[in-house]
Amino acid sequence: MSKSYILASDLGSGSCKTLILNNSGQVVASVGAEYPTAYPQPGWVEQNPDDWYAAFAQTTRRVIAQAGITADQIAMVGLVAVTHNTVLLDHQDRPLRPCILTFDQRSGPQCQQILADWGDRVQRQARNSVTPLWTWPQLLWVKDNEFEVWQKVERILFQKDYVRHRLAPDYITDSIDAAGTLLFDPVAETWLPDFYRDLGLPDNALPRIVHPTEVVSTVSQQGAADTGLAPGTPVIAGTTDTVAEVFGSGLLQPGQGMVKLASVGRLAVVNPTPIDDLRILNYRHIIDGLWYPGSGTKSAATVPRWLRDNLWRQPSFAEMDAAAAQIAPGSEGLLFHPHLLGEWAPHWDDRLRANFIGATMRHTQAHFTRAALEGVAFALRDAIAGLAEIGLTYQEYRLIGGGSKSQLWSQMVCDVLGETLLLPVEQDAAFGAALITGVAAGFFDLDPASIQPLVKIERRLEPDTRRHVIYNDLFEIYREADRHLSAIAHQLAEFERR
Repeated sequence: MSKSYILASDLGSGSCKTLILNNSGQVVASVGAEYPTAYPQPGWVEQNPDDWYAAFAQTTRRVIAQAGITADQIAMVGLVAVTHNTVLLDHQDRPLRPCILTFDQRSGPQCQQILADWGDRVQRQARNSVTPLWTWPQLLWVKDNEFEVWQKVERILFQKDYVRHRLAPDYITDSIDAAGTLLFDPVAETWLPDFYRDLGLPDNALPRIVHPTEVVSTVSQQGAADTGLAPGTPVIAGTTDTVAEVFGSGLLQPGQGMVKLASVGRLAVVNPTPIDDLRILNYRHIIDGLWYPGSGTKSAATVPRWLRDNLWRQPSFAEMDAAAAQIAPGSEGLLFHPHLLGEWAPHWDDRLRANFIGATMRHTQAHFTRAALEGVAFALRDAIAGLAEIGLTYQEYRLIGGGSKSQLWSQMVCDVLGETLLLPVEQDAAFGAALITGVAAGFFDLDPASIQPLVKIERRLEPDTRRHVIYNDLFEIYREADRHLSAIAHQLAEFERR
């Protein structure tokens, strides 16, 4: 039987999406499943690693059935996942505690300790700055606060590596995901012994490094029983969700840029080199010789979800959009700063807090919804302006992520930025993971000429001049209010901590 399909999965910040791609680059079937997130204390964000595997196993069985194929027709499997999400394993490969997610804010004191001990050497060698986003301070927090757990750590794997290990056992990660730890040199592509030994980690605790397309194991008998895949199916290392999105949305040349409306508002521009600036996140592209430096705003699609769950009481996002569409641009003077989890670019301040300002008696639920969507668009523009200040500019914008499926919100972002936006048909990390796995399977070549024809553009958005003028005026108020309210936010964060 011809093995003309690949199966790929994206373990996102709140759900797993698994799809099947044929050897022509067409998506045959896709299935998703959510998993819960816990917020046990202010600033803490955690997930159970076994929930990831359960979602992967469930979606894999369902997508094979939906595609109408047999498991024997799948040539290869590949997974991608959120960077920085780390699983601590005991001597029996069992998770010792819930995973501290990339959004978590608890490790601020550990960041200060690392900076005091190592100074700018971290930036020079790891090519990124020290914030609670990264694995090193998260690990140091566990060592400082849960030493009984820390003493039992035998191995460390990252989100996609843990799920892959359950499916096809190995202790491996890829060279892009490893960069999310701050314990790795992404230029030399090696672990940094001085840094991880400072934590007291033995050399064999960290996984071996390979290229994302390398076949690292095969589906075990237990993995096959769990997922419905055929035993012995080759499995590649995989990589991070963001580089999969970059690749899958056709960002293959310098100057092509991403605006991502997902749980986070991720921004990146393809570049020949990393950017030496503390405000920039630097990761390698999957194509040799390229990087995708960038930044992001911490809360994007989480904002309408938060509104739905807490203010709208479970209507559909379509209903929320329909209500917001009835409100004029600018929400009649109602303004929102979307710092629900603190903020990344351009502030890099975990003590910032979200707020609505300008509310009056005439403002309705629909006004608050539109203002929230506009606030995320302003935060994206603010972060993009920060990139431009250091010389990282977009020559082409591609809008991706679940939020881009909203025509209202997509056009709003277009109008706020005042730029043409291209929306690929397939734009999520699962599709990028499928293309990467297809490269490993020999279906495609790892070069722009082979990949670009597989990336179709669904829509091209142009900014409305009148709305852009309105949003220009409101954006200045947004930034000024953000500056003035930062001190108040810090006081509230301290009050919350007490």
